[in-house]
Amino acid sequence: MIFGTNLALFNSQDQVLTSQAARACLQQMHISIIRLPIRSGLDSTMIQTAAQTVKQLGAVPLVVLHGAVDRNALQDDTAIINTMNGVFGNSIVYYEYGNNEDIVQVSAKMYTDSWNANVGVLKRLAPNGSFIGPVTYEYRADYLGYFLQHAQPRPDAVSWHAYACSRTWSNSRCLASLSEWAKHIQEGRALINSALHTTLPIMITEWNYAPDAVQNDGKNNDSAFMTTWTTRALQTLAASGVFASMQYAATNTNINLIDATNTLTIQGTVMQKQYETLVLSSSSSSTPDSTVTPTATLTPVSDASGAATPSHAAIPPSSSCISEPE
Repeated sequence: MIFGTNLALFNSQDQVLTSQAARACLQQMHISIIRLPIRSGLDSTMIQTAAQTVKQLGAVPLVVLHGAVDRNALQDDTAIINTMNGVFGNSIVYYEYGNNEDIVQVSAKMYTDSWNANVGVLKRLAPNGSFIGPVTYEYRADYLGYFLQHAQPRPDAVSWHAYACSRTWSNSRCLASLSEWAKHIQEGRALINSALHTTLPIMITEWNYAPDAVQNDGKNNDSAFMTTWTTRALQTLAASGVFASMQYAATNTNINLIDATNTLTIQGTVMQKQYETLVLSSSSSSTPDSTVTPTATLTPVSDASGAATPSHAAIPPSSSCISEPE
């Protein structure tokens, strides 16, 4: 499930919610997991519509719950989980507790105390839910280590976000910094083993080249850079064995997979091609009598936290996703 993305969900006009063609693009790219940021102010109708859209696409949902910064987190998250139970039934739903709370000075202790107060109750409401933390803005060994040592209940998976550089950095520096992703994943896996004496899935639930990207910043409008960087990013995530990863974001942001005309951007085109390279080519090359070497060794997942990728639902034939020209 490294071929995932985030919905923006800033308002009810989110392109994925309003356009069948945009949804066709997501299926054309083989998006298998979609992250839903449940922002403050989203009404229950929009939350339900977003969840139903993910279900229609046949993707696995990852839902961002309210965390330590929300004094009413338990009440608000209970309502969200009840909605998801109504949409997804017995299918697995991944729940991240909070989002980037380290940015607003929520310490590892404050985050973990909130997790301990609420997640046990929420898990009982979501029998098919898997709960994930600590969802930091970037890999932070100190934060992750404290969380792993003190979180009760134990998380079903761990997550953080990964942005390689700033838009002001040189292209070569942005490319070189991808080596840090592999290092962080290796270190995170060692921390999990040290703290828990077992393995847990690792999810990179937001990734892209820069968190401060703007339109035409010299990178997202440079097809050569975006092709090379996105290819290496996906290959790094695959080779590092992350369980799942979600590009930020599908639409309605400065680094999209799909533009406003429902055309795949350079990054969206690379996403589709890398799926065909890493997944389809490996599958098609296997025969009943042959042994296939996988492109990446996935983190072992328990029965409680794993999920088979469901078959994609059909998008109406009238929908049109436009591929970027070669």
